[in-house]
Amino acid sequence: MEQQILTAYLCFWLAVFGAVLGSFLDCAVSRWAAGDPHPFRGRSRCGSCGQTLGPRDLLPIASFLFCRGRCRYCGARIPAECLVSELAGAAAFVLLGWRFGWVLELGQWLAFAALLLALSLVDWAKRILPDKLLLLLAANRAVWFVLLGHGARELLAAAKACAVPAALLVLVLAMEKLLGREAMGGGDIKLLFVLALYLGWAELFLTLLAGCLLGLLWAALTGGSGKTAMPFGPFLALGAMLTVCCGGPVLEWYFGLF
Repeated sequence: MEQQILTAYLCFWLAVFGAVLGSFLDCAVSRWAAGDPHPFRGRSRCGSCGQTLGPRDLLPIASFLFCRGRCRYCGARIPAECLVSELAGAAAFVLLGWRFGWVLELGQWLAFAALLLALSLVDWAKRILPDKLLLLLAANRAVWFVLLGHGARELLAAAKACAVPAALLVLVLAMEKLLGREAMGGGDIKLLFVLALYLGWAELFLTLLAGCLLGLLWAALTGGSGKTAMPFGPFLALGAMLTVCCGGPVLEWYFGLF
């Protein structure tokens, strides 16, 4: 009972921190996408009227709901991405808190989730996965590799996992040569290689499968077509988060069939 109370307490504060982080990342990415050379500087303001926002306007999730998704100064609609980013940050951190609890390794996965959220927002806004963010994601794993005392076993697992994106890369290149057009973005392949540093080969395969299914579901719900370019990074990121938090039982069930 005591452990459950401690976990609930942890998840509460992780939800708050995750929502704040989601709000911050959405603000920074939206400024960057609009051409702001200093996206991390200056106070938050309404994108329509330019009014500087006060504390009551900046409460993650709550402000959006209280104002019914509109700026209380000019009445313009607040982009739904703001609420989605805050909810995504809160949900990701809560799931990780529930999955890992009060352990040192939780720090690695919180940074993992934050960087995946940043990559997803950038990819959704500009259809790119910046190399700098991918390198930060890889560096995070390298730092925690040392802090957690990992060794040859984990290195071998990462090498095996890299076989998944390597095989996919060969398949994509063959398809592009056959079709004469791009079949998959290079940034998505790079992201899979970085994810291989965190996940085993089976987990990475599950991530890729989940990402594809989520992307197809989104296209079906939004009426997308094969001719419409759609970023795959956010769906890969979501698939990775679901695999980290819930993939264990799925893989155990699958391998138990053989």
